[in-house]
Amino acid sequence: MDYKQFRHQLCEATGRSGADIDALIEGFSIILRQHASELDSVAIPSFGTFVAEKHQEEIVNDLSTGHRMLIPPEIALTFRPGAMLTKKITR
Repeated sequence: MDYKQFRHQLCEATGRSGADIDALIEGFSIILRQHASELDSVAIPSFGTFVAEKHQEEIVNDLSTGHRMLIPPEIALTFRPGAMLTKKITR
């Protein structure tokens, strides 16, 4: 499912316009980015939890050139589905 399909299904399910859905998705992504930058989790009841994990910087060897490279630190956002969502999907 791509963004257009996701947006279309949200419009049909909620009865809202495309502009409203775009604003809601943008607001949700801002909230996720803000909390992820602080390494906080965002829990949505009956859905799941978005968890921020920080990966430290590391030095790796480039296999093609043999040079050492510094990989900067990053924050990865992972999703852990809740029990209700898992139950609905496995039915």
